[in-house]
Amino acid sequence: MINSNIYNIVCVSDEGYVQHTAVMLCSLFETNKDKIFHIYFLTTGITNDSKEKLEDLCNLYSSEFIIKQINTDNIIDLPVGQWHTIMYLKLYMPNVLPDDEDRCLFLDVDMIINADIAPLYNIDLNGHVLAAAEDIPDCMDYKPRLGLIPEDLYINSGVLVCDLKVWREMEYKQPIFDFTRNVASKIQNEQDVIAMYFKNKIKCLPIRWNITTFYFRRVPMIFDKYLPQLKEAKQNPGIIHFACPIKPWFRDCNHPLGYQYLRYLKLTAWGNIKKFPFFEQLTLRQRFNKQIKDFLNRIGILQYEDYLTK
Repeated sequence: MINSNIYNIVCVSDEGYVQHTAVMLCSLFETNKDKIFHIYFLTTGITNDSKEKLEDLCNLYSSEFIIKQINTDNIIDLPVGQWHTIMYLKLYMPNVLPDDEDRCLFLDVDMIINADIAPLYNIDLNGHVLAAAEDIPDCMDYKPRLGLIPEDLYINSGVLVCDLKVWREMEYKQPIFDFTRNVASKIQNEQDVIAMYFKNKIKCLPIRWNITTFYFRRVPMIFDKYLPQLKEAKQNPGIIHFACPIKPWFRDCNHPLGYQYLRYLKLTAWGNIKKFPFFEQLTLRQRFNKQIKDFLNRIGILQYEDYLTK
């Protein structure tokens, strides 16, 4: 059953992203001060200092921090493409959360929560196992490789509302990691697995619940069917997902909502961390040229398609 008083949040991180985990959680707590959270932190390991800081942050907002350290020896050989094995940890959710918990919300840590999450968390799944937002149009290129037809849903796995009870029933019939090994020659990441394992069992969310950086481009990477949602989603995003190489903790990030990350960073134990200079490898001339191009895009003289706008 769903406990209406406690919200189960799951996130995945290692020591390298623990600062960003704190920022995401801080934004969640600050925008949902009337709620109590159980934070299930799935990890391959973090330092005791980081663990204590995350516990202190959760305690400050009357929420509980529950760390689940997972040994990846038995999944280290799964395909990872350009990513890392840690992405598969989210697939352990039905096994590591308590058996009496029927629902959870998974959140990537490169996010800012910008709204009351109750409507998202309590959404009627209408018999589906998951709810998630569809990925960008590039996903159409992946479907033939996965044996999917164009109409099949391929989602961005950064936000997942999960019916754990039904997922466990699926696990009993065919464990998801057994399935993953059976399709290992086709997949590149956990999103591929989710698209195949949960085929026809995913409810599509409005894009405001996972508005990625690609939607802020001058020419948005978005399916035409979502264009009517885009203006409102950008003006009133529920969850901002910094799904891009140059994230707000880099000095050269020009995301129009990147300031939100810095706003919440200041409220965490990592508040004095300086932004990493992403383009440090550029020469002075290259950096100058980049700054000029960014300025000319900002004032409209240049019209780069990938330039980020509000």
